[in-house]
Amino acid sequence: MNKKKIIPILSSFLFFVLVFSLVLPSTAGTISATIIYKPIFPLNMTISKSVMPFTQDPAFYSFEAYHIVPPNVNPIVVTIAKNLIFNDTGLKPYYERVYIPPGNYSLEILNVTIREFNGTQYDRCAYVYANGIPIFWGSTQEINNSTAEADVTLFENLLQGNVTFELVIQNYYDAKIGITGLYEMNVTLYLYPGQKPQGLPNGFIPIFVNATCEHICYNYSYVILYPGMPARTQEIQIPNGTYRMMALIYEKGGGNDEFWYACEPATRPILVYYDNMLAGVVNPYETIYTGGIDLFYWKPLTSINTLSFHSPYIIDLTPFLALGNEANITVCVYNLITAYEITQSMAHDWDIAGVILLWVNESNPMICGKLNVAKHEFIDSGPMFFPVFFGECYLEDGHYYLDYSAELKFEHGIENSQVIQKGFYCARQKLSFVYEYAFLDEKFMEKAVESGMYNATLCYDVNYPITLNFDTVAVPITNPHVIPFNLTYEQNGTISLGLDYYMKWTFGDYCHEVNTTESLYSVGGFGGIIEIINSYGGAVLVKLSSNYAMTIKNLTSTWLVNGEGFKETFSAEGLQNSTVNFNGYYVYVKESFSSIGSSDPPAQYNIANEIIQIINNKILELEI
Repeated sequence: MNKKKIIPILSSFLFFVLVFSLVLPSTAGTISATIIYKPIFPLNMTISKSVMPFTQDPAFYSFEAYHIVPPNVNPIVVTIAKNLIFNDTGLKPYYERVYIPPGNYSLEILNVTIREFNGTQYDRCAYVYANGIPIFWGSTQEINNSTAEADVTLFENLLQGNVTFELVIQNYYDAKIGITGLYEMNVTLYLYPGQKPQGLPNGFIPIFVNATCEHICYNYSYVILYPGMPARTQEIQIPNGTYRMMALIYEKGGGNDEFWYACEPATRPILVYYDNMLAGVVNPYETIYTGGIDLFYWKPLTSINTLSFHSPYIIDLTPFLALGNEANITVCVYNLITAYEITQSMAHDWDIAGVILLWVNESNPMICGKLNVAKHEFIDSGPMFFPVFFGECYLEDGHYYLDYSAELKFEHGIENSQVIQKGFYCARQKLSFVYEYAFLDEKFMEKAVESGMYNATLCYDVNYPITLNFDTVAVPITNPHVIPFNLTYEQNGTISLGLDYYMKWTFGDYCHEVNTTESLYSVGGFGGIIEIINSYGGAVLVKLSSNYAMTIKNLTSTWLVNGEGFKETFSAEGLQNSTVNFNGYYVYVKESFSSIGSSDPPAQYNIANEIIQIINNKILELEI
């Protein structure tokens, strides 16, 4: 590598003085302009290949802290994809037709490994679909390689026989500005023989298939919502004999909303409507990708939910079966229009994918149903701005309460269903020309109870807090009115991010619980000379003069089936302190597993049967 020129790219470099609007709460529709000064804030960056090849043990440069210990049985290994190369593919998937042996499996794990090579590249979305249904939602590490996994046992009745997988890495190639990196993907499914969990869905309706912005039939669930189209509706047909129904929605902010929690407004609850009734709220997680905010924070230790999203939220829609066999499902990202009014930008994008999960017994059709309770309340204060001596303060709060219950009469029995959801979120920011403090907290829960022909529950208790502190200084050194132009840039700050996630799922005698507490703290900054290359704020870091980043991640997680399982404890620290080697290194990685409710020790943990085995208290050190 030529040490005289370093070429990290800033995909959404915000050099601006924003004109904000004071949006009054609730029904107020007038806009009163006020000027708010905000620091130059890089949303996403990437870097060129390191001056040294990566030689770390374990073989994967980056990996998720969250792992699932499989049972002590030999899995059936199904190769979904091997060495697929993504070069300027965009949303176009690879189609892999795979035969999955039918059987009874107690656990199904999907492993995804990705390698970046051939030059500089951004972090990219990485999705895996089965027959158009999303089963893996993640992203890439910008450099070297990564591995991640997802528990796909929920889809066991889908993943059998002949299945078409759609594999997507939204990679783009632009040699003119040095973006030449390619991604290689390998995907493997591990099937662990054993007693099949009770109460798995047996029907699946993907939503928003062939709704991509490219208007091409790729045959998978995906739509981009933005201020010009903040909501999308799909009509679904529900098979007669359906006795339970749920929705699983995946999301990702992009463009100016990649780090929406540092925007104004900073709240983006995703509202799910069933025939125009608010049926559920998905609170998006504050995912930080590997080029995000300060790209050096995440090399090699990534943020929470980055490589694979492991805190899914399912909305129980069973009471709505009382309304008949046809329905309109609408997904709306809240505050997108307000974001446009404030920024005058349409580039507040949200990737949305999802599936309607069905439990169907065609031999027991529903005769009639009655929706006994239908309460839904959603209140948002709207963004509020207040001038203070150092600049401006932004505040916004919101809460919701949903309660639905129904009696469903079938040919052979009666089922009663009640679903309660409630949540609260608050955003606080302090803004000046060189400093930003941002805080967002999302707390929410769900309790669904079905009783009668079958007995089942679904419970969530979740909290997503994040706090950011950043100061930046940017001084033009060439004419800023003529693109390209150069400026000197310095950034320093901290990020504190958390995940408190509890899920309990019961069906008959089967009970599955997951309780995860994950925290992350990052501190540091970088400086150099940046070249602004277009009107959208794209930039090239042509000289790096300073770089320090420390990231610490801790996790404690229990995973139980019928009271037996394991507890995982994870702790790691990543460090950057070089202006010539961007690999960084692990100061330490500690991971241990202990069994719960069983005399048997946990199975030896493997990813892809070959690569990452992190022994408790093993210290991994690399030379810079």
